[in-house]
Order: sequence, then structure tokens, then C-alpha cells
Amino acid sequence: MKNRRFLITATLVAVVLAGIGYLSFRQAYSSGAAPQPPARPVRTLGPALPGSPAVTEPRADGHLVSGADVHMESAPMPTVKGGKKVKHVCTEWEIWSVEPAERVWHSPCVGGPQLVHAHLGDGVFENSFAARRDLTADREYDLRVRYRDDTKDKAKRWSPWGYRAFRTLPQRAPLAGAGTWHVRQDGYRVEEVAGGFQLPVHLAMAPGHTGDPATPMFYVTELYGQIKVVKGDLSTAVYAKNLLNFDPRGTFPGTGEKGVTGIVVDPANGDVLASVLYERGGVHYPKVVRFSSSDGGLTASKQTTLLDMPAEAQSAAHQISQLTIGPDGKLYVHMGDAMLAHTAKDLNSFRGKILRVNLDGSAPVDNPFYDAEDGINARDYVYASGFRNPFGGAWRADGSYYQVENGTAIDRLSRVDKGVDYGWDGTRDSMLKPKLYIWSPSTAPTAIAFVDPDTHHGSGFPKSKHGHMYVAESGPTFATGPQDNGKRIVEFTFDGGKVGKPKTLLEYNGTGKATVVGLAAGPDGLYFTALYPDADTAAPDTPAAKIYRVRYTGAE
Repeated sequence: MKNRRFLITATLVAVVLAGIGYLSFRQAYSSGAAPQPPARPVRTLGPALPGSPAVTEPRADGHLVSGADVHMESAPMPTVKGGKKVKHVCTEWEIWSVEPAERVWHSPCVGGPQLVHAHLGDGVFENSFAARRDLTADREYDLRVRYRDDTKDKAKRWSPWGYRAFRTLPQRAPLAGAGTWHVRQDGYRVEEVAGGFQLPVHLAMAPGHTGDPATPMFYVTELYGQIKVVKGDLSTAVYAKNLLNFDPRGTFPGTGEKGVTGIVVDPANGDVLASVLYERGGVHYPKVVRFSSSDGGLTASKQTTLLDMPAEAQSAAHQISQLTIGPDGKLYVHMGDAMLAHTAKDLNSFRGKILRVNLDGSAPVDNPFYDAEDGINARDYVYASGFRNPFGGAWRADGSYYQVENGTAIDRLSRVDKGVDYGWDGTRDSMLKPKLYIWSPSTAPTAIAFVDPDTHHGSGFPKSKHGHMYVAESGPTFATGPQDNGKRIVEFTFDGGKVGKPKTLLEYNGTGKATVVGLAAGPDGLYFTALYPDADTAAPDTPAAKIYRVRYTGAE
């Protein structure tokens, strides 16, 4: 009888609690707030043992991450152990599922940038996950990490395990009847422009295009070694090929994210400038290349290295990226930190910077740190420093320059001013320094475009949109279907020196891998690259990705 009374009481309590949860859900829904499922208790693994690595990403127990793109980071290993100097040789990373309890992913002993920063592509899935390339959505996992040093005693080389409990985000289902790209603002339409691209990264409009169907309208970089041209009739051809002297293929996310990225067209002569990695001695280095044409910009007939950075080794994803030409006629070059945070604030390194370069490759004498007394080096080219991965940038009509930067758990939008140190030092809080907006959690912003009435007549957008900033948020790397954290274009308004909260223009609503990466204002809308195919493919470099445009079609 006593047990029966206990069961009845427990049932009544459960019903009351469920009712309270339902009423809270109804109140949130009726008030206009986005309904959220009841919060789960945060699972923790307790204090770590002394000497174990401090996990910094996922940043806290219970942190929600994409199952397709788990960023794993840890604090640097101490260089002194037992009173003696030691060297960090390699790092072992593991991910365990909680139920059933098994190791599902493993990277046994990796060096280089992966000493403190690893992706799923840096290891292998195993056990019941052996056939997968991502973690199951909406499940609990444990990250384990330990360091190996060069101690002679093999029994003492490995540190204790550091760990973090985390959970993967639920998988969003596409919205029925909304199309592959769901437009979130009235009066706009998404249209396919061209197809058959392999990892299209950035695109650049040809200045002064008159609508002639036989002349170049814009150019597109393909990560694995090509530049394509799209003419006024929207036909596509190869402008330049075989631009890499190494095989770039690798895993996503991870080692496969490298190659040809940024692009801009010189308005003076129609030459195309692109940012490229090249290999020497098994190491990848960045350069900027100028391509010239003898057939009106349809094919490259000559290429010249404009700026070579042979001592600046780069890594996948954190490499040289966007190029722009400013109103001062100078070339601005975005440089990732190569996963080496200390380079970002070091003025003797090109990495982690935005560079300012003459169009012949020389350093402008009015750059903030120019000093030719000891010869020309990295500091002579630096315009601004302290960046982690400044993937995209664009100029506003008032002559101000803006960049979007991929962080760890957060991302940053900032105005780029001459000589300013933007603070990246490897810590999350350093991304909170000079900024206009912070994305938290990260959405991986990759490109910026402004709707300017003096450029393409405002791209056909209404006057109410003139001067607005549009940003591509690429979201988790090679993730399937719609994502809460990215795969969209958002709009920012300006109020003096501040920006408003972003408003979604469109977002991916398909069942494949496609996402937004490159973005540019064209003569009849915003053009963007969908980096991956609109299919749930296992191969990110399948040549089936597309270029789209967002066109204004009617009253807002």
C-alpha cells in the first residue's frame, strides 16, 4: 500500500510539473518569443586532475555544438615539468558517446596546429560510428584530450586526461513548401545563376560591366585550383586552371580546407588578382597572383606573383583569404593566423593581419608601420593586426572598411582602422575587443556586401536598403540540411557608428550540404556562392555546387 501511495504521489507531481512546463511553453509562444524545449540539466565530469590539459572549446560543460563540425581546442601545454623544460610533441584527442559508452572518434598523436586545435577531419570515426563522418544529432558526448611531451621516461610522457561534456544540436527539418532557399523578407526571390562549380569560395564582379552577354560579368575562385568566369549571358568558362602545385584534397572539416580563395578585379585594366597557397618542402605558403588576359578577360594568358610570403607557413582554413581594392587604389589582403595565435599581434609576421599593398606588390610608404631602413618586411605591409581568421571584407560608400572574422565559440564584425591592434591572442575574450557585433554562438561569417546606389544602381534593391550591409554566414562545415547557426544571409543597418541586430534575408532550407560563402553586390541583385552541392553527398568537392542571386521583385 505504501509503495502504491508513493507511485500515485509521484505521478501527480509529474503531471503538475508537466503542466507548468506546458504553460511556460504556451506563454512564450503567445508572447511572440521563439518556443524553446525545456532546458536539460548540464552534465559535468567533475574537476580534472592536476597537469591535465584545459579544454577551451567546447567552452563549457553542456555546450551545444554541431555534430558535423566539432571544434576542439585546449590551452597550451606548460613548457616546464618537474623543474625541467619540455617540448609538446603531440596530442591525443578522443570523443566518447555517453550511451552507449564507447569511443566513437579518435586522433591518436597529432602535431602541428592540431596540438591545441583539432577538427573531426583530423581523426577517424570508429566502433558503431565507423561508417559515419559526423556525430549523431541531439546526443551527449565526452571530449578527452591529453598531451605528450619529450620526457625520456616513457611512463611519464603523457599528461592526465582533460575532458569536457558536450551535446550536439538537434537536426532541423526543412520547412515544407519553402523551397531550397527560404526567403525571409517580402519582395525578394532567389534564382539559380550557374552550376557545375567545385568548392566555389569567393566571387568578384567585373567593374563597368554593361550587360554585354559576351563579356565577363564576374569571376569565381574554386578552392582546388581554378578561377571561372561567368559572362553576361550567364554561361560559364574556365578563366585559369592548375593554380596549385600540390594535391589539396583532404577531409572536411580539416585538412581539405585550403587552396585558392580571395579574388578581386583591377578596375584599371580588368586583370584578376587572386590569393593562392603554394607548396615548398611539404609546407604551404601564401601569395597573391595577378592574371592578365589578351581576349577581353575570358581566359588568363599571363600570371605574375604580386606578393610572395615564403616564410609564412599557413594551415587549412586559417590561410590567406579575401582581397579587396580600396577607394585609395590599394590592395587589401586578409591573412589568417595559421592556427598560431601569437602571430596575430606580431608585426614581423604577415599572419593574423590585414595587409595594404600597392597594386604592383610593393609596400605603400604611408602604411602605419612602414620603415624601410632595415629592408622591406612584413611590418611594412601591415594595415591592421590582431585577427584570427578575417575571412571577408568590403568597403562602404563612405570609405570605411569592414571585416568578418571567424573565432572559436564567437565571431566578430568590426570596422578596420589604420594601425589598430584587434587583440586576438588565443583567448575567447580577446575577440571582444574592437568590434561592432559579436555572433554568439558562432555562425562562421565569411563575406560582406554593401548595397550602394553608386555601384550597380544599388543592385536593384529599394532605396530603403541603400547603405545596408549584408553578411554571409556559412555555419558548420559540411553540415547537412538547415542549421540554426548559419547557412544564411543576414542584413545589418547602420546608426552612426553602430549596427543594429542582424535580420535574416534568406536561409538554406534544403536536404543537402549547400551553404552561403561568397557574396557580392551585382547589377541586378546580391550574388552568392553555395560552397557545396545541394545534395547529401560524402564528397565536398563534387563539381555540382551553384551560384545564386537574390533579386528584388516587388514592394516590401
